[in-house]
Amino acid sequence: MLKLDLGIVNFTKGSVKKKLIERSVFNTLKILGVKGSVEVSVVFVGDKKMQTLNRAFRKKDRSTDVLSFGFEESRRPKILKDASLNLGEIVISLPYAKRQAKKEKKSIDSELALLASHGTIHIFGIDHERSEKESKETDNIQKKVLNILF
Repeated sequence: MLKLDLGIVNFTKGSVKKKLIERSVFNTLKILGVKGSVEVSVVFVGDKKMQTLNRAFRKKDRSTDVLSFGFEESRRPKILKDASLNLGEIVISLPYAKRQAKKEKKSIDSELALLASHGTIHIFGIDHERSEKESKETDNIQKKVLNILF
């Protein structure tokens, strides 16, 4: 059984449906086959903070939609026993997500659910940029999550 302890912090003036983010992260972990107790943090920031983080950690001097900071020992754990394992932190730029949703003609809710799922996949240790196999795996998981939520 999966037990999720999710911390959500919103440093922006925009509103976020916390239950939707929780369901997105939970369903992503469930699809990944995780069992046990896990902790995940999701932080919503503005473009300036996201640009600072992207520059510091990826050497890209621009904002982006989502960054993930997974802990190395949390990579691809299927069954977690005893204590809760902190998988990591997902940072989402709310203004970037809003622009992206508008550009792609979809709701902000579906965009945020997608980004929360995407970040969860990354902190779990799957990287769509590493291989075609992991790119397909990422796409398949995200589609399943969105189908569950919407």
